[in-house]
Amino acid sequence: MKHLRQVKASAGSGKTYELTHCFLQRLVQSGPPASASASSACVLLPGGRCGWGDILAITFTNAAATEMRDRVIRQLKSAALGQPLGGLALSPEQASRWVDVIMRDMGALNIRTIDSLLHLIVRAAALELDLHPDFQPVFATEEVLTPYLDVLLERAWQGDETMRSLLREVYRAMAWRENSTGFLAGEKLLNQLRGLLDDVLLGRFEDISPTETLHKRLSEVESLAVTHANIFLSAAAASGLSFSKNALAAVEAIAAGQCKTSAYLSKASASDLFLKKPVVSDEVQKAYEAFARAAGVLVDTAPLLRQAVGLAPVLLLARTLVQAFVQNQRQEGSLPGLLIPHMARQVLESDNGVPEALCRMGSRLTHFLVDEFQDTSREQWYALRPLVEEALSRGGSLTWVGDVKQSIYGWRGGEPELFDGVFDDAGLTALAPDGQRDNLPYNWRSRREIVQHNNGIFGPLAQPDMAAKVMAALLPTGTPPEICGQAAQGLVRAFAGTVQQCPENAREGGLVRVETILSVDAEALGEDVLERLCTLLHEDVEPHHPWADVLILVRSNGKATLVADRLIREHIPVITENSLRLAAHPLVVQAVALLSFLDNPEDDIAFMSLVCGSIFREHPEAAALAHEDIAGWCAASRGGPLFQRFKKRWPEIWQRLLAPFHSQSGLMTPYDMTLEWFARLDVERRYPEAETFLRRFMEVLHSAEEKGLATLPTFLEHWRAKSGEEKVPMPENMDAVRVMTIHKSKGLEAPVVIVPWTDLRARMGNETVMVEREGLRLAVGNRKHLGAPYHQELARQCRENVHLLYVAFTRARDALYVLRTSTVGGRGSTSDVLDMLMEEAGFTAPYTVGEEPATHDAAPAAKAAKASAAAPWGSKAEAAESLEGEEAAASADTAQGNAMAPDAGDSAGFADPAWRPMQWLPRLKIFRNPLAGFSFRAEDRGSFLHLCLEHLHITGNPQADAQAALNFGLGHFSLPVPDEAALRENAAAALQWFASQPQAARWLQTGWPEHSLMDAEGHLLRMDLLVHEPWGPLVLDYKSGQPEADHVAQLQTYLACLEAGNDCAPGSARGLLVYLDLRRFQLVEAHGVSALAERCSDLLPATEAQA
Repeated sequence: MKHLRQVKASAGSGKTYELTHCFLQRLVQSGPPASASASSACVLLPGGRCGWGDILAITFTNAAATEMRDRVIRQLKSAALGQPLGGLALSPEQASRWVDVIMRDMGALNIRTIDSLLHLIVRAAALELDLHPDFQPVFATEEVLTPYLDVLLERAWQGDETMRSLLREVYRAMAWRENSTGFLAGEKLLNQLRGLLDDVLLGRFEDISPTETLHKRLSEVESLAVTHANIFLSAAAASGLSFSKNALAAVEAIAAGQCKTSAYLSKASASDLFLKKPVVSDEVQKAYEAFARAAGVLVDTAPLLRQAVGLAPVLLLARTLVQAFVQNQRQEGSLPGLLIPHMARQVLESDNGVPEALCRMGSRLTHFLVDEFQDTSREQWYALRPLVEEALSRGGSLTWVGDVKQSIYGWRGGEPELFDGVFDDAGLTALAPDGQRDNLPYNWRSRREIVQHNNGIFGPLAQPDMAAKVMAALLPTGTPPEICGQAAQGLVRAFAGTVQQCPENAREGGLVRVETILSVDAEALGEDVLERLCTLLHEDVEPHHPWADVLILVRSNGKATLVADRLIREHIPVITENSLRLAAHPLVVQAVALLSFLDNPEDDIAFMSLVCGSIFREHPEAAALAHEDIAGWCAASRGGPLFQRFKKRWPEIWQRLLAPFHSQSGLMTPYDMTLEWFARLDVERRYPEAETFLRRFMEVLHSAEEKGLATLPTFLEHWRAKSGEEKVPMPENMDAVRVMTIHKSKGLEAPVVIVPWTDLRARMGNETVMVEREGLRLAVGNRKHLGAPYHQELARQCRENVHLLYVAFTRARDALYVLRTSTVGGRGSTSDVLDMLMEEAGFTAPYTVGEEPATHDAAPAAKAAKASAAAPWGSKAEAAESLEGEEAAASADTAQGNAMAPDAGDSAGFADPAWRPMQWLPRLKIFRNPLAGFSFRAEDRGSFLHLCLEHLHITGNPQADAQAALNFGLGHFSLPVPDEAALRENAAAALQWFASQPQAARWLQTGWPEHSLMDAEGHLLRMDLLVHEPWGPLVLDYKSGQPEADHVAQLQTYLACLEAGNDCAPGSARGLLVYLDLRRFQLVEAHGVSALAERCSDLLPATEAQA
C-alpha cells in the first residue's frame, strides 16, 4: 500500500467498507496476533514494526466511529468463520486470535473522531498549557464566557465606573448603529457578542486601528465631502446653471452630510447634472471633479468607518471577557472547543512536541486513515499534520477518503480545498513521493434508475460551461467576474468524476418522480408544499412502504418543525431531531410538573400543568374532570394556593391520586416518586408509544441519584440546567416517518427519500471580518458594500447549496420524490440550477423515471417494535445493577408487582383508596430526614469557608478582599447560610487573617486549587491547594475547628501519593495545615509534624521564608 493515498468516494460508493478494508490490511501487517502489542511507543527503534494500536482511523462523527469499530470486529469474526474480506491474507485461526486480542483491549482499537484525538493531546499537555487538569471541552464559546459577562455586569451594578463607562459606550453605539430607540438590553448585548466571541478568543481582531483614529478619519471624510459639495453648489449658482431635480437632490444630500450613493456622483462631465446639458466653465468642471472624488470617498468609506466605530465598544467588551477567562484559565473547568485544535498544534509544533505527545498517549500513531476529509477544517489539519509528518518519516502512511461534492460544512470551517491540497504539501510529498489517487466507481446504495438519473443531473457540472452558467444563475448581478469564475472552477473540481457505475449485481428498477410547485409568495409556497407532501405520503408511499422507510430532507430545523406539525395533524407518525428531545415530550413535561409541585406546593404553574396533563386528567379515577374546563378554572381561581382550592373542589380525586404523593414527598427520591407515579396512573400501559421517552427519563433520574442529586430541589436544578441536552436515541424499530436536515442525513440512506423544497438560497449572517481601507484596519460586518469578502462568502454558500442538492438526491435507495419549488418572480435559488441541469439531462418537470419496486412486507421492524415488550421499563432491576442473582430478580419482581398492580382484582384501573407510594417498603425502614439536606449545619461551615477561599482574590486590602470572598460565598453556597452575625463575623475574620499572610497572594495566584490525586487503591483524593515551590511541592489543607490526628494522616497520604507518582524528589514534598479559627499553621512531612506556629515562614524552608 502507498504511503500517501487519496480515495475519492461518491455517495453510496462504499467508503466505510474501503476504510475498514484498509484498517484490516494495516492490522495484518502489524504482525502475528499472538505477538502483536497494541503499541510499541517508547519501546522499538524507528523503523520497527508498529503495533495494532498505532493504526488510527479518524471519523467525522462518533456514530461513524462506532459503525467502523463494529465493522472491524464483524469482519474479523467473519474471517474467523472462514469468510474473510476479499484481498485480506488472514486465516481463520489468525482472525480468531485477532478477535481475542482486540476484545481483551478494546480501548486500544484506535478509531475515533478528530476532535477526540486533539482533545486527548491537549489533555495530556494540560500542565504545559496552564489548563485545569480536569477541563471539559464546551462546543459553544458563549457558554464558557457568559458567566464572566454576568460578573462584569455585577461589577457595573456595584459601582465600577470603568465597567459602567464601557457599557454606556456599548449601548450608545448599538442604538446609533441600528437607529434603535430602545431594546431589551441583556438579550441585545448577547446577540452582539455572539458573533464576536470566537474571533476575539482566537486573537483575530488584536491589531485593529484605534477608535480615536477612526473617528478622526470619519470626520475628515465627512467634512471634505460637505465642503466640496457646497463649493460645487456655489460655483454652479455663480454661473447661473440650473440643476436637474435628481442631480440637485444628490448634491444637496452630500452637502447635508448624508451618505447617499447616486449615479450623479460619477459623471464624466459636470454638464450632465444641469438642465439641457450646457457647456460649463473650467471652474465648475473642476469643482465638480473635486466634489465627485470627495463624495466617492464618503460613499465608499464612511459606512465602513461608522460600522467600525460602532463595533469598537462591543469588541472591547468581548476582549474584556476573554481576558478574564484567560486569567482564570488554570482554575476554569470548561474550555471552548474552538481552542483545542490551536492548542494541540501548539503542543505538537513545540520542541520534541510530537514524541512527547505520542509517549503520553502510549502510541506511535504510524498509519492514519481519515474519513470525510473534505469537511476537515484548516485548523484541524494544521494540528494533525505534525503527527502525519512524523509518521511518514518512520515509513508510516496517510490514507484520506472523501468527496468534495459532499462538502456541506463550510459554515463550520470545513475546507474542501484541503482534499487535493495534501498533494501540494511539499513537506509531506518529499517524505512520500509515491502518492496514489483512487476513485471508488460503483454505487452500492441506490437502484439502477436512481443512479442513472443522478448521473444525468449532476454529471454536467464537471463541464466548465455548465458550471459557469450555474454560478451565474445563483450569484447576484454585479458579482465580480473573477469571483464567479473561481466558484465555477470549484464546482468543476468537485463534480469531476461524478458519474457512477452500477455493479453487476445492482438492484434493478427504482423510481424518481419530480413535480413542480409554483406559488405567489413564500407563505403560500409553504402551505402548497405541505399539502402536496401529505397527499404524496398517503396516496403514493403508504401503499408500498411502511412509514419507517420514509426520510424527508429539509434545509433547516424550522422547516423540519413545519413538516412534523403538519404530518402529526394528518395522523402520520413522525420523528424529528427536536421530537427526540426529552424535555419537549408532553409526558416528561407532566412528570417534571409533578416533581416541581411536590418540591413547592405553592407553585401554581406546576400544579396547573400537572392536573391539565393527559396522565392525570384522562385517568379513569379523574373522570369527574372530563367535562370540566380545568385550565379555565385554574386561571380564574383566586385565594390561596391552587392545590388547596383543587383539594376543596374535588376532594375525592385529590385523596386518591395526589394526596399519597404530597404526603410522602419528603421521604422519596425523585426516581422513586416518578416510578410510583407512573405505576399508580398506569402510564406504561396507557402510552406504549412513549416507552422510549419514559425509559430515558427514568435513566436520567437514576443517573442523577447516583451523582448525589437525590432530592427534589437538587434534581430540578440539574434538570433546568441540563435538560436541553437530553435526547432519546433514534428508535430503530419505530414505524414513523423521519424528518431531518440534509446536514444530519450525511452518511445515511433510506428506501424512500422526499425532498420537499429545492429553492435553497445563500443566507448571509452577522459575520465580522477584518478589512483594510486607506491604511486603516477595520472590523466590520460582512455586507455588500464591503466588496470582495462579501461576494466570496456568497459564492461559497451558493456552491455549498449545490452540494446540498447532491447529498439529498443521493440518499435514496428505492424511490426519490422531489418537489421543485419556486415563487413567482423568484430567482437565484437552486431551483433555477435544477431547471438547467434537468434540461441538460433531457428532462422536463414534472416527470417520472422508472417505477416503484414491487410491494414488499417491510413491516417486520414495526412489528418487532410493538412486540418488544420486555422487562417493565421502570423497574429498579433495569436501572440499578447493584442487586445480583435470584434474590435481585425476586426483589425486583416483588417490587414491580406491588407497584404496578396495587389492586390486581380491580380491572377498571381503580386502586385501593388506602394505597400509598412504595407501600411494599416497611415504614420503619425509612430514616430519611426531609429537612436534613436543606439546612445549614455546623459541619457545613468548613465547606462554606472552603468556597470562600477558592474565590479569595488578594489585592492588598485584606479586609475588603475577605468581605468580597464572603459575599461570593453567601450568594453561591449550596445551602442558605444563617443570618447570624457571629457566624459571618468569624468567617470574615478567618478570611481576613489568611488574606493578610505575606505568602497567600502568591499561593492563590500560582497554586492549583482542588487538585486531584489517585492513591494506590484507585481512590480519588482532592487537595485544597497545590503550590510548586523551588524546593518542591507544598500542599495546603484548610481546616476549621481544632487540630485532629486525622488531619495529619490525611496530609501524609497526599504527600505519599505525590512521591509515589514521581512528581517530586523523595522527601521534598511538604504539607501545611491552615487552621483558620486558631490562626495557626502546622507543618506536616512524610515522617513528622511540627507544633502549631503563628507564622508559616517559621516552618517552611529558608527560600520560602525569604520570599
